[in-house]
Amino acid sequence: MVRDRTLLREFLERLRARAPLLARYRKNPALFFTERGVHLFPAFEKLFTDLYSLDVTKAVVLAPRGGGKTFGAAMLAAAFFLFKDFDVGIVAGSETQALTLFSYISEWLELPETSSVVEQLRRSDLVGVTGNRIVARTASARSIRGLHLGRGKRGALLVIDEEAEADEDVVRAARYIVRTASPGVILRSSTYHKLTGSFARLVEDHKSQGYELYRWDSFDIARSCPYECKSCPVNEFYSRYCKGKARQSEGWIGIDEIAGEWRDSSREAFEVEVMRPASAGCVISPEALEQAIVKSDESVVGAKQGVCYGGIDWGFAGMTAVVVLGISGDAVHILHTEAFHRQGIDAIVERLKELRERFGLREVYADSSHPFENSRLRDEGFAVWGPSSETLGVPFVSFKEEGVSILSYLFEKERIRIPDTHTTLVRQLRTWRRDAYGHIVKRDDHFPDALIAAMMKLKQQGVGRRNRKQISTTRRRIFSP
Repeated sequence: MVRDRTLLREFLERLRARAPLLARYRKNPALFFTERGVHLFPAFEKLFTDLYSLDVTKAVVLAPRGGGKTFGAAMLAAAFFLFKDFDVGIVAGSETQALTLFSYISEWLELPETSSVVEQLRRSDLVGVTGNRIVARTASARSIRGLHLGRGKRGALLVIDEEAEADEDVVRAARYIVRTASPGVILRSSTYHKLTGSFARLVEDHKSQGYELYRWDSFDIARSCPYECKSCPVNEFYSRYCKGKARQSEGWIGIDEIAGEWRDSSREAFEVEVMRPASAGCVISPEALEQAIVKSDESVVGAKQGVCYGGIDWGFAGMTAVVVLGISGDAVHILHTEAFHRQGIDAIVERLKELRERFGLREVYADSSHPFENSRLRDEGFAVWGPSSETLGVPFVSFKEEGVSILSYLFEKERIRIPDTHTTLVRQLRTWRRDAYGHIVKRDDHFPDALIAAMMKLKQQGVGRRNRKQISTTRRRIFSP
């Protein structure tokens, strides 16, 4: 009994010692770190504020090597542990990475003003006086099996660091660590040195997965640049990468160091390790895609306002994708998208006839891989393009890269409009990517392929040639009989 009273007294004393700390920093935890010499650059400050306020509960960070991802995650973990009474879980691609992040947290919790909040500290986990805890694990099925944080009693923050180094199945399992927390907050971060895997898919398709994307590059965290832009040691810094922002940055990497990395690396390596390539491996850059997406009522182009035609990617085992496009002025508008799963040509023809009545759809550019289906469309009165009277359809083997080039041109020049209601098309464009050898990956790309087929019409107008011509709404062309 005496021992119990002693333990209770010690516990209450620790809580009282913690109270001033909580009172001062609970509403403004960033102040705790800035008062101790940490400078929060704008991109990280927004991430810190959004997560701590719980305005965002699922975040993904894309940043360069040495870009402060691990140190920043440690600050967030310490803030959630100290001032929100959260559990914190750390899952990293390697044991070294996990222990590095944990050691950063430990430094914040071993300060004289915070040491009273820690009840027990071990190599890779610690327990606070209120029972909340921090645990660090490597990204392996064995290390995270049975690990649950929060358990309905408190909130929990999960940090997955250098996710690109972790196995996909492990990352998938790790996300359930905070499933029983109230609330659960997830932060996933990495450099972008792998073009495939869970992290690459997350970056390119973060919105559909419910994540907010935060990103910065070496010029965001550079020391204030001593050069005038006109005398920059690397011409491409201003035109392509920095664009003058290092003149206002207050970070820790010198411009001369970045210039040295430029000279010592290939462009690809430089963009992955030093920058934060938001579009590494993407066929269509995320920025260009976002510019093309409009509200559904902003891109309604009727048949009377311009040319209407369609693109088709045939497929039975997967899907047949149909895209109806309208050309109005100098822009291409997506009017309709529809997928047919395991449906025969009869059902597709009937639907195309309905679209003919609705949009005036008569011209069709279809994948040449299905000659029977293309002949059937011609017999039903559609003008099906083909390189000759004997061959109907767009030959992907010879035209695909050229079609991609024309499509990319439309996105780059902001001459394509996609209503936000066409969610499947947008999702497939976001995840449409090339492999490490530059080849387009054949996966979940039926709508992009339908768009490629449709680009043949613009090639006929000369849009895809060296001298880019205006998109025409009236120019006619000859179809196979």
